[in-house]
Amino acid sequence: MAQTTKSATLATGDGVVQSDEKFAGNGPMFEGTDVPTQRLFDYMEKWRNLYLFLDHFPSVSREQALDALKKNAHRETSRVVHSDAEMMSGAPVFTGTRLLLRNLFDYLADGQNLEVFLDDFPSASREQTVQALHLAREVLEGIAYENASR
Repeated sequence: MAQTTKSATLATGDGVVQSDEKFAGNGPMFEGTDVPTQRLFDYMEKWRNLYLFLDHFPSVSREQALDALKKNAHRETSRVVHSDAEMMSGAPVFTGTRLLLRNLFDYLADGQNLEVFLDDFPSASREQTVQALHLAREVLEGIAYENASR
């Protein structure tokens, strides 16, 4: 009996990522390639270098990679911070708290370390705080990569 493979595009709105059953376990794939999007996130976590990823996977376009990074950052953001017009005048706060995200950056800018921040604001978990810093890094790196292509 011949085995068939089905391919289905994920609902990303622009078709940048697809999922293919023959790569089950690898998760979503960059459209038109055999590269799982998770590879991009692994590269960014380990080497923090988009260009290295693109060199190793030339079938993935720069635009596809940047779009995947942006979408991942948006998904992760809601777990860490959110904004609600009914709370704190809509200023971003750590999810599940009334603690302003701005406080974290103010503390760091004033020379305080993460431990002092966590001691002074126990409603913020270490995991949430570190994730907020990682997301900020990803956003800034994404902007820098976009500006480099102009």
